[in-house]
Amino acid sequence: MKVRSLSPFVFLLSLFLLVGCSGSNPHGSSSIPLATIGDEVLTLEEFEHSFAKNNGGWEKAPTLSLEERERFLDLLIKFKLKVKEAHARNLLDDKEVQDELNGYRISVATSYMIEKELVEPHLREMYERRKEEIRASHILIRVQRNANPEDTLAAYEKAMKVISLIPTISFDTLAVTYSEDQSATFNKGDLGYFGAGRMVQEFEDACYAMMAGEYTKIPVRTDFGYHVIKITDRQPYRGAVRVSHILKRFAPSMEDTISVRDSVWMVYQKLKDGMDFVEAVRLYSDDLGSKGSGGDIGHYERQAIPPDIANLLYATPLGSFTEPVRQNYGYHIFRVTEFKGLGTYQELEKDLRQQYQQTKYAKDYQNYLHDLKKKYQLDFDVPVLHQLTHAFDSTKTVADSLWSAPLSADSRARVLMTYADKKFTVDDFVRQVNSSQEFKTTPLTVSNVEGIVERISELKILEQHAEGIAERYPAFVKLMDEYRDGVLLYRIEQDEVWKKIEVSDSALRAYHETVKEKFRWPLRVKFAEVFVPNDSLAKAAYKEIERGVDFRKVAEKYTTRPGYKERQGIWDLTPAEANYVARYAAILPVDSIPPPFEHPDGWSIIHVLAKDSARVKTFEEALPELTSSYQEYASKKREEEWVESLRQKYPVIVRKEVLRQAFAKDRRASH
Repeated sequence: MKVRSLSPFVFLLSLFLLVGCSGSNPHGSSSIPLATIGDEVLTLEEFEHSFAKNNGGWEKAPTLSLEERERFLDLLIKFKLKVKEAHARNLLDDKEVQDELNGYRISVATSYMIEKELVEPHLREMYERRKEEIRASHILIRVQRNANPEDTLAAYEKAMKVISLIPTISFDTLAVTYSEDQSATFNKGDLGYFGAGRMVQEFEDACYAMMAGEYTKIPVRTDFGYHVIKITDRQPYRGAVRVSHILKRFAPSMEDTISVRDSVWMVYQKLKDGMDFVEAVRLYSDDLGSKGSGGDIGHYERQAIPPDIANLLYATPLGSFTEPVRQNYGYHIFRVTEFKGLGTYQELEKDLRQQYQQTKYAKDYQNYLHDLKKKYQLDFDVPVLHQLTHAFDSTKTVADSLWSAPLSADSRARVLMTYADKKFTVDDFVRQVNSSQEFKTTPLTVSNVEGIVERISELKILEQHAEGIAERYPAFVKLMDEYRDGVLLYRIEQDEVWKKIEVSDSALRAYHETVKEKFRWPLRVKFAEVFVPNDSLAKAAYKEIERGVDFRKVAEKYTTRPGYKERQGIWDLTPAEANYVARYAAILPVDSIPPPFEHPDGWSIIHVLAKDSARVKTFEEALPELTSSYQEYASKKREEEWVESLRQKYPVIVRKEVLRQAFAKDRRASH
């Protein structure tokens, strides 16, 4: 009998998608009764919330069909029937369920508050910053992050000297004179326009804190050194620019540059006189790749374009065209056809989240923990900590049952750390380590034990902060209700479905008779192979076979296919379509040994040993697949019977016509 373990966390994370139906509806839907399940009312608001959560969010859900809504409603009603029965049986009082929920509460609360207090605010900040592009110049005074104090001070004083000169000397001149960024020799410190996520964090933060015309009064430290920054412009971000162009190329010899220049200016004048741009592309452009699309060459992010071209395009009004622009290979006339814009927060959230995780999260998380440690006054007893970190055999790990034996009863009773008026002893430390899988394989060196203590202290601080989560975030209570119902659902399905499926030999044989055509063998072939990388080895091996040497001995001597030398080249019955070797063997007569044949990996000599025609598998051959298939069939049948009995116990009344009112425009407008 197949019995699943009680709701593993991974399962609940996926299950949560279905049960997420008790939160508030951002669309402000009225509580229109959609169905009743016994004495419980399922409202249209609740259905909308759950349906949107499982079907691409509030933007996509309204576009789905009535049939899709009806199918989901049926699933939701079944879910509610099962959970209602679980509550009726007081499964919530079960100790195993309570222990599991208590464990989830800590992990879910920690994830929830990190999302709400750390990740989401930073994602919103990143999105707001993306609404603007900044143009900045900088002067870099290089100094390594880990430089000695004398070098650091010297670099800082040099940067401060530069800042003092800004009111009297132009920034361009100062950049050329003082900047240790090599590019300053030609760009005079100008970094061009950039958006959020394009610069290191400290530099970006400083730039977005200033207005156009302002400069840093204190140099900004990054891994590169000290920066003196001046903001030269801030403007709304217009997104990627879509461009069409007319290209007039120079000849390879460059002997026609003057005639090409005159020609492109002639085209430009025709455009100014009213000639259609697409027609001009057709008649004059030398870019064959874009001619058929009216000169369209696609979208370009500002950072992907040379700065001089980018400045020109972003200064060109939508629908307008530029004067001819010379490049090394010819002249362009560009036409700006679209600015893509930023997009909504919802559209960019995935990209923002990925960028944040890769570039900023680790540092922000450490700052978050640092603030919480200060808030809850985390404090270590240093002598106790020192004694603990040096107490263990560094060759052992926590997996050794006697790892903590060196700790005496007195040392276990000592307080290792305090926080929020709580004491955490060495004995508490031992219990925490023993209960965690995280540290099982960690050697108990001094530095590793220090790391374990640091990790546990962080967990305890997060748990402390999570204690007040319900007051800070009332929605968390509803979230835990959803997890609770998920655990109850899993538990009652164990009792009513999986534990009631009897997988007996007689049941499997009876089932096999009804479905045996589903379990078939394809044509299979058994053969021995000599596999070698080149034709010279293949010829040498084949000559030995022709002289009467046993094929298997030859295979053992020559074959280089991994794992087959010790098997003397034998492939057990293999589906004919499994690979090119099996396909070749399948067309040969049994006991034949044709000359070597070449294939993409090398050369093979085949000895066909046996064939088995396509056929239905016997009961014994089908048993592994059959058992799984039967469990699926039996569980589905049992579930249908059980749900039907629940419908009798808790009568269900559905007003399907109300589904047509879901996601009405007046309710979506407030989202």
